[in-house]
Amino acid sequence: MAELRDSLSWYPPAAAVASPSLSSAAAEAPPADGVDRISALPDDILRDVVSRLPVRDAARTAALAPRWRGLWRSAPISLRDADFLPASDADLPFDCDRARAAVGRILADHPGPFRKVQLTCCVSWSRYQEIEEWARLLAAKDVQDLILLVLDGEDSAPPSMRCPLPDDILRCASLHRLFLGFWMFPDIAAAVRRGTNVAFPFLKELVTCHGKMRDQDLELMLACSPELRMLALISSRMPLYIRLRCPNLLCMILTMSLAEELSVVDAPRLERLILCRTIGSDGFPMVIKIDRASALRVLGYLEPIVHELQIGNIVINAETKASSSSIVASVKILALKVNFGNYRDISMLVSFLGCFPNVETLHIESSMFGETTVMDRVKFWRKVHPIECLKSHVKEIAIHEFQGGQSEFEFLEFIGMCAENLQLLMLMLTKEKSASTDELDELNLQLETLFARPWLWAAEDIKLVLLGCKRENGVSFRRASDLSVDDPFM
Repeated sequence: MAELRDSLSWYPPAAAVASPSLSSAAAEAPPADGVDRISALPDDILRDVVSRLPVRDAARTAALAPRWRGLWRSAPISLRDADFLPASDADLPFDCDRARAAVGRILADHPGPFRKVQLTCCVSWSRYQEIEEWARLLAAKDVQDLILLVLDGEDSAPPSMRCPLPDDILRCASLHRLFLGFWMFPDIAAAVRRGTNVAFPFLKELVTCHGKMRDQDLELMLACSPELRMLALISSRMPLYIRLRCPNLLCMILTMSLAEELSVVDAPRLERLILCRTIGSDGFPMVIKIDRASALRVLGYLEPIVHELQIGNIVINAETKASSSSIVASVKILALKVNFGNYRDISMLVSFLGCFPNVETLHIESSMFGETTVMDRVKFWRKVHPIECLKSHVKEIAIHEFQGGQSEFEFLEFIGMCAENLQLLMLMLTKEKSASTDELDELNLQLETLFARPWLWAAEDIKLVLLGCKRENGVSFRRASDLSVDDPFM
């Protein structure tokens, strides 16, 4: 659970500041006439000040002066249950009860709106009726940003205690951002039949972590959120079929998740499709289907061993030749995960690269997953026909988890011969490789030998950067004929 709470650090920061500080310049020279100039400010400015304080401090401003007494009740406040917990975990169970009581009082007493509500410490399936009441109050009081994380966690609660998200969350039409952790999403169609008006006209970001959502509920949620910009499914086993029909979606993130298909059906503004540690179900590859995504600029990681790429109606395989119906011309940044020693992987690598002819930045993670194929890889790379993106457009290549194996150096030679516009080549070492001084010295020698071959490199000017050792080494050369070591960290 601590790791999941830490993951909230990338979520937009709370409007409230736990330890607000005043400008030191203003504090050094206060006016000496005793006039309360702050209280003389307009109500709108004072409400904005109050709304940026932790909720307990916001309530205490009523004691400052008569002018402040009603401000906190009319200000859009931010509520975090963590603000009611001590720094030490010694009395955590008792203080969780106190925090729950405080959250309940504030939700009931404050008329709203709530700028942000972050409940990550005291939400428990064992107190589901309490959660239902909070959801009812949130729906009635115009919450804008909501983070709702179950304290029990999926692994610590028996199946009988895993409850669906209360229907009233579906009535929070004022939501701009919604982050859910360890929840089963409610049956939207059933909620509509029960009379719930499901509409999220302002929702910009939807994130579910360790959540479960039926295929049809995701489709209905997207249909009810016309302004959605970002969708993230983290550690998810449902939905199995993710079909993106969303007119304003800019970014889709799927990480540490299982699905049978991710299909970009109609997302004309989608710019980033981020995949990380995803797999298919029942041993089958996950289908990644790209249909209508004319604005897609960033894609990856694609993995030949776990993904089946489909562009339009064409399934990409090792024999696929690039054509107007099998390419996505808009992609500029592509990330792949490949075992350079496996014949199927490098064959699919060539086919994948052919599907994205205008790539300018290429990330490849070197993988050891899968068997190493006994083959003449040098002969394989020499027989590969020119790949448009490498020949004409790629300017930067980063190889992650680089180990200095023979198959990786064979790929580097292939890059050198065909990447005419390459400017930067980054090799990011594995931890094991970077920990050995002897292996680093051997690797540096291998790289210098490789880059000292003037006939090998098609590009005029390339900078090599080796990352992951105790200090970063840069090797610069022009057509590899004038090799020099450039280390700005000396």
